[in-house]
Amino acid sequence: MKTYCAIVGVLCNFFALWLLLRRLNVWLRDKSTLGTVTNHLKSEMDDTVFYKAVVIFKDENGQAHQFTAVAGHAYPKPTQGEQVPVRYLPANPQLAYIPTFLHMWAAPLAVLGCAALVAWLQ
Repeated sequence: MKTYCAIVGVLCNFFALWLLLRRLNVWLRDKSTLGTVTNHLKSEMDDTVFYKAVVIFKDENGQAHQFTAVAGHAYPKPTQGEQVPVRYLPANPQLAYIPTFLHMWAAPLAVLGCAALVAWLQ
């Protein structure tokens, strides 16, 4: 059991590091603009409903792009028509996000938390 927990813990740490490095890469190289929430994508998991904002924005060349937020809320937030800050990579504008703690750092920290839990179980 200890070997299994150690392997899972190491894999969780590698995944968390990968997520963290990916987020840092985007954070260091991205551009800022404003986008508009056009809709919300409703998704359900285990009788829980989440609403992910669908955002449209224009890149530095004036070309429009659309993305769906990676994290959702229990209700449509931000509201439809609301302007939100958007960060995107100029070389790959499809990689865009709303720069909040939830969207940027929650996933790497959650995976690190899983790794810590596995280590504690050993």
